[in-house]
Amino acid sequence: MQKSQAEVTQQNQQKYLVSGAVDFSTVPDLLRQVSGFISGSHPADGAPVVIDLSQVNECNSAALAWMLEIVRLARLKDIALYFENLPATVSTIAKAYGVEKEIREYCR
Repeated sequence: MQKSQAEVTQQNQQKYLVSGAVDFSTVPDLLRQVSGFISGSHPADGAPVVIDLSQVNECNSAALAWMLEIVRLARLKDIALYFENLPATVSTIAKAYGVEKEIREYCR
């Protein structure tokens, strides 16, 4: 069985593109990458950090847990954060777990 792959690419000072699979095997590394970006983030004029999920080609419930942890980390640093292009799978899982409203609050 082939291991899933994913990466986070910085698009500009406040925007990050996630590509690949966001699943149980990739979430630990993705969390480290995004945590590093958030920890070092100093958004100009209070501009939000944006995480674009348009290139995520596969995900499961680990993606939802990853997103909730990123939101928590951003709150600790008082950084506004938004997700763009939420995969339909994540929306369905969030609804099943009763956290769709919380996730939608952080989506554009």
